[in-house]
Amino acid sequence: MGRDKLKRKLQFKPLCKSFGSLSCKSEDIIHLLHEEMEALYLMDNQGLYQAEAATQMEVSRTTFARIIKNAREKVSMMLITGANLVIEDEKDEYTVMLTSKKEQVLELGKPDAAFLMLYRIHENEIVDKQVLENPVFVENKRPGQVLPTLCNEHKVNFFIATNIGTGFKSALLAKGVYTVSKRTFNENDLMQWDILSS
Repeated sequence: MGRDKLKRKLQFKPLCKSFGSLSCKSEDIIHLLHEEMEALYLMDNQGLYQAEAATQMEVSRTTFARIIKNAREKVSMMLITGANLVIEDEKDEYTVMLTSKKEQVLELGKPDAAFLMLYRIHENEIVDKQVLENPVFVENKRPGQVLPTLCNEHKVNFFIATNIGTGFKSALLAKGVYTVSKRTFNENDLMQWDILSS
């Protein structure tokens, strides 16, 4: 009888969960486990070494090596055979960072707004909220210089502001952070996945 698999620590929240060829139709489906997606994110997107990535996922290096090998095999099989790929999403928790003109109440602003509001959502409920001074505003720096690193430190999955430039958007995406541009936004919108993923 095999032992139960230890729970992996997963940071990455897949936005798109199914992929397929545009030029050929296939009935075959390859299932990429969330832990395999996490391994690809940590090594191939974040550029971590196996030992660092294993520590982040709270698994042994040997286990991580097996996970990343399986993930890469599945992605290459999708590309070689034209099969469809579906990512299994086990993460019921995500973190959202919003820019705000005010400290006490959310009033969405541009990336250089005075405050950053950090919300942790678990099973469609706000479980933690923090307000940070925005280093872009305080230190008069460009958003792309400081906010991608700050998002990475706080394990942010979504960044929301009224206006997000192309370069800044790319810098955030390189850190695995999805961007959402909205004119207005309130706390109730945070629990609506379709608003965040649109």
